[in-house]
Amino acid sequence: MQLPIPRGALLDPDANGTDAAAPVVADSDAVVFNPALAAIGRADTASGAHLRARAPIPVDIIRKGFPARETMTGADQDRSVGFKLGQDAFSLSTSLNAPAGPGTSRDARLDWRWARPASTDPGVIWGVSTGGGGAVGGNPEQTGDATIGYRQQLFPHLMLTTQLGMAGNYVFAAGDGFHSALTPEVKLSVDLAKAADLPWQASFDLALARKLPLVASDYETRGTALLSLKYRWQ
Repeated sequence: MQLPIPRGALLDPDANGTDAAAPVVADSDAVVFNPALAAIGRADTASGAHLRARAPIPVDIIRKGFPARETMTGADQDRSVGFKLGQDAFSLSTSLNAPAGPGTSRDARLDWRWARPASTDPGVIWGVSTGGGGAVGGNPEQTGDATIGYRQQLFPHLMLTTQLGMAGNYVFAAGDGFHSALTPEVKLSVDLAKAADLPWQASFDLALARKLPLVASDYETRGTALLSLKYRWQ
């Protein structure tokens, strides 16, 4: 329902008569007012549309090499603290590093990374990324990698992924230079939450990969097993 309001109630007695008048409506003596405007405004606020218009930049804290509990037999670890701005497509991080080796000192580092992650849907998958960084007391380094593969569903909630990755890095230092390698990989993923109808997200990943050096790299075989559990409070 729309209610007419007399135009005289909307006029500013102190305004200049030459100012632009209100939009002309069918009735020259009244303008139309919609009482639902307040409800529409409250709905937009509750939906968070005003926040999505200027989404905040995610910030992650970098804290590596600090165990939750100190042990008498634990070996010294390289430590780094800092923060990281952004994620997914682009990120920029800065940190202060303290190597564990004798005779080394703390150093500040700045890194950046741009990536197009591989999708999680069945079918052909691909992804590329590049990045770089450098420390105050070290040499700059440039990295890059690309991945192409195929993901297919073998059984309900069981996914098989075969992929081939190529990675390389270049260190701007005499005697180091370019390193690169090809890495074929096979991975099985089980969605435990959907298989058992659980109220939280649960998955199990099993992967096997073989690194084949192209330039100045070493052979490497790796196998990983990861159990992931995630629960969201409503």
